[in-house]
Amino acid sequence: MLFEKHERVIDGQRYLRLCKSSTVVHRHGTHVYVDIETDLALFRVGEKVVAYTNICPHKREATIAQGNVMNNTVTCPMHGWCFDLDTGKNVGVGAGLKRYDVLDRDGYVWLAIPEE
Repeated sequence: MLFEKHERVIDGQRYLRLCKSSTVVHRHGTHVYVDIETDLALFRVGEKVVAYTNICPHKREATIAQGNVMNNTVTCPMHGWCFDLDTGKNVGVGAGLKRYDVLDRDGYVWLAIPEE
């Protein structure tokens, strides 16, 4: 999913609007491509939205958003690596997923822009 770039300051932090909150649903990933360095997989865990890199660390494939979501985990469809959606940690062996700070507010999901 591509988006129209829109920034906003919330509680003193700069955020980039990613998508409508309603597009992130339970048991499915939502793919948002921000730029060459930021390819995201969004998931709804309970009432909150979490964001991880969409790139599986096993074979560096952009597949996490298309993974099978079950029991608070997502499984990469390419090679079966499984990741905890609360922490991003690999449930088995291997590297975990990089987590990004997001905020679900005012009907949108917002990505925190790190201070430079």
